[in-house]
Amino acid sequence: MSDTKLLVLGSLTEFTELVRKAESRGIKTVVVDANPGTDAKKYASRSYDADIRDTETVASIAKQEGVTAITTSFSDLLLEEAVKIADRAGLPYHLKPEQIPFYRDKGVMKRTLQSLGLSSPNGCVLHEPFDENELAGLHFPLVIKPLDLYGSRGICIAKTAEDARIHFQKMTQLYPDMHAMLAEEYQSGNEYNVQCWVRNGIVHVLGICDREKTEFIPGTIPFSTRNVYPSRSVETILDPARELLQKYIGATGQKDGPLCMQCFADPVNGVCVNEIAARFLGYEHELLEDACHVSLEDLLIAAAEGNDQEVDKILEECRPLGDGYAAVLYFWAKEGRLADLGVAKELCSHPQVRLSELFYSEGETVGPVGERPYFARYHIAAESRAELEQLTAELTGRMSAKDDQGNEMIYKTEEVSD
Repeated sequence: MSDTKLLVLGSLTEFTELVRKAESRGIKTVVVDANPGTDAKKYASRSYDADIRDTETVASIAKQEGVTAITTSFSDLLLEEAVKIADRAGLPYHLKPEQIPFYRDKGVMKRTLQSLGLSSPNGCVLHEPFDENELAGLHFPLVIKPLDLYGSRGICIAKTAEDARIHFQKMTQLYPDMHAMLAEEYQSGNEYNVQCWVRNGIVHVLGICDREKTEFIPGTIPFSTRNVYPSRSVETILDPARELLQKYIGATGQKDGPLCMQCFADPVNGVCVNEIAARFLGYEHELLEDACHVSLEDLLIAAAEGNDQEVDKILEECRPLGDGYAAVLYFWAKEGRLADLGVAKELCSHPQVRLSELFYSEGETVGPVGERPYFARYHIAAESRAELEQLTAELTGRMSAKDDQGNEMIYKTEEVSD
């Protein structure tokens, strides 16, 4: 039986395996978030339905339960609140409140990158009242996005200054406390996710994936449709990405814990940072386990326990260049009333689908793209890239969902060529 009593912030499907593994190791878990009846809570020793943004309440729960450690990951909101709760409850954690802006405030992030001479898309911070002169020197189209929202909320592509003005006004109406947004030149190159662990101030790359996207609606941000580990370019990106992140944490002061980056890269311009976060990216931990032989759950649990020997062993055995191939396929749907999910459900039982999740049920109304995380996702694995491509083509070709008029609702995913 472990002496650790672990507060887990978050209880959706991403946390189920983490809680199960912790409990199997004799660690008592206390799972907290506002979602009742979720899977992770069913496996926990104790659980509470409480808003994670209520720092005082969750910190009180931690003290009442006698927890000795805290962990979370997979979203910016969870990370930020975990930092605040850990600080309030006196729990060890890999960040302090004063470090949050380096990972949550896009303006602070961009200024830090610039001060270090690290590449990021050209841009500026727009202020209220909107002044199009602030966009002088930037080339359209521009990506307009909030400085501190999460989950890709509030992002649009502006082809003109008037587009930027309209979106800015819309966002300030939705979020009255928002007085500034970030404008950046749109990047159309290859995009990558980089997942890492920081150990004693040293960045260890766990894996790099190709982040493939499709533009479903003209003028909007392309949506993620497939992430593949390892990336086709992993051998050329790994060292530059690691060196860039090493410089960044040198400025932020992060010494341990998870670290991720979304970036663009090409042979001419090198690595260009889109975003850096002190957490793991969601819906990819199974891919890293299949392709790179590293368990993010094991890392998070070992770090929470303070088991440095196990952390070192996990990092030593990780294969960032890949020792297999894995991908997650994301599907998106058009707006309408969902009547037939038959094919989507059949694909969940496909012999080569490792994990699947449908985000809608028959009879529900599908809202605008991005309202929910996805329409559906499927996790697949293969021994070769060719086999993975063949399986991807089969599943994307078969995927279907119909509205009550018999019309196809699934957006067609673009094929990505080598």
